[in-house]
Amino acid sequence: MKTIIPAKRHSIRVKDKNWRPFSGQKNLVEIKIEQLLESQHPNDIYLSCEDPEIKALADKYKIHFILRSPGLASDNTSWPDALKGMIEELPVGEDEDILWVEVVNPLFDQYQSMTDTWARVKGEHDSLVLVAPFNKFLIKENGQPLNFMYGKWHSMSQHMEPVYSWDSACIMKKRDLIYFSYPIGKTPYLFKTNEQCVDIDTLEDFELAQILYTRKTGGTL
Repeated sequence: MKTIIPAKRHSIRVKDKNWRPFSGQKNLVEIKIEQLLESQHPNDIYLSCEDPEIKALADKYKIHFILRSPGLASDNTSWPDALKGMIEELPVGEDEDILWVEVVNPLFDQYQSMTDTWARVKGEHDSLVLVAPFNKFLIKENGQPLNFMYGKWHSMSQHMEPVYSWDSACIMKKRDLIYFSYPIGKTPYLFKTNEQCVDIDTLEDFELAQILYTRKTGGTL
């Protein structure tokens, strides 16, 4: 199995999100690399970025660096097209299992468990996706309930049909990633975590994740 870490140099909503200090002097990319190295060999990890200067960071950890084509880092490129392009740039065979890991969830680090689970279930599933329970009452824009019912049919939260949020990590064969242009196939296995997850999309998310990460690891902001 090989792992790809997609990490653009620039971001719009949070300036330099992937590269600004997150814990001490370490950024989100460094934290994710170190988490992966707990269970993977450096030779199996690839960092994809459009900035050639980022190669120095990959060299520091002795992992591979892929200089991403500039168009694949453009905000005008759709995410499925960018994903497909990055996977096509990955110099491994089409039958290779690929662990897709984004850096925006620094709280999750159970990658050994993910890969062990994939080894058990891949005969029946074409992909594995990391999910976390989302135990809230959801209401659509038109005012209709999505996962519960109004009135006397209102259920207790613990009795609701489970709903999950997707949390930025998947496993799939390279050829299937290219075929679907997406990291989830037709028969995904849900790898469920009860660990608190934060998908960093805003500055508020970034600051909340810092607090939770510091509490979990005993590090410093």
